[in-house]
Amino acid sequence: MSVTNKKAAAQRVHWQAHQSTAAEFPENTMAAMEYAWGLGGIPEIDIRQTADGIIIGMHDETPRRTTTASEADRDRLISECTFEQTQAWDAGVRFSDKYRGEKVPSLERVLAALAIHPERELYLDYKQVDLDKLAALIERCGVERQIIFCHRDHENCRIMKRLVPGIRTMLWISGGSNPEAEVARKFAAAADSGFDALDIVQIHLVDADNSGETTSQPWAYEVQREYLQMALEQLADKGLELEVLPFHFSQESLFALLDLGIRRFAVDEPKVFVATLERYSFV
Repeated sequence: MSVTNKKAAAQRVHWQAHQSTAAEFPENTMAAMEYAWGLGGIPEIDIRQTADGIIIGMHDETPRRTTTASEADRDRLISECTFEQTQAWDAGVRFSDKYRGEKVPSLERVLAALAIHPERELYLDYKQVDLDKLAALIERCGVERQIIFCHRDHENCRIMKRLVPGIRTMLWISGGSNPEAEVARKFAAAADSGFDALDIVQIHLVDADNSGETTSQPWAYEVQREYLQMALEQLADKGLELEVLPFHFSQESLFALLDLGIRRFAVDEPKVFVATLERYSFV
C-alpha cells in the first residue's frame, strides 16, 4: 500500500488499543500511550482513584499483576493506597526488563501529554473514580473534545455527558455465557433509550468456536454478521458509530468486518492489526 493510501486508510479506520496494548507493551503506562499514538491509534487508560484522590492508570483493583508492589501492598486495593505509594512500584519490568522504570501514571500526566497534541485522542475506561473529580480534571486540562469515556453502565455515560458535554461517550456491551442473546438484549435497551447521551456503542465479538485460536473461517464470531449489519445501520441513522472488539482475528475475519462497513475497532495487538489493515483494499 502506498504512503498516500495508508494515510487514507488511517483516516477512515479508528482503532482503540484495548487495555493499553497489554499484549505488546506494559499496560497503563506512558510508554503504552505513546506507542499507540505513534501507530496512529487511540490508547485506552483504565482509571482508578487512590486514597488521596489522585486518578491513576490501573486496570485491576490491586497492583499485584502488573507492578512490583511490595508484599505489604500487592493485595491492597488501589483505593487504599496513596499516590506516593504507587510511585514506589515499577509498572514496566514485569512485562519486560526493557521497560524497567516505568511508573504508574497519574491521569493528569497523561492528559498533559494529550493536550499538546490536539490531533490525538484517548479512551478513559472507568473502573473506580469520582466522576465529578474526573470531569473537573478533564476540563482543567482542556481536552474534553479529545476524550472518549467508556463504560458498560449506560448511566455512567449519561452522568459524564452531563458533567462534560464536550466529551464523547461509549457504551461497551459484552456477551457473557450467551453472547448473541446478551448483546441483543443490552443493545435493545440502549436503543429503547434513543441511545441517550451516547456517541459510540462497542460490541464484544467472542470467537464462535470458543477455542481462543485465530480462525480463518469467513465468519468467526458468535454475534452474527446480519446482527452487526443491523446495529451498524441503526446507529448510523442516529449519527452514531459502532465499534467492535474482536478478541481474535485473522486477515479473513477482519476483512469481513471491514466489508460490512465497520470503521471503528478495539484490538489487543495493535501492531498486527495495523499490518493487516494495510493489506485491505479500500475502494
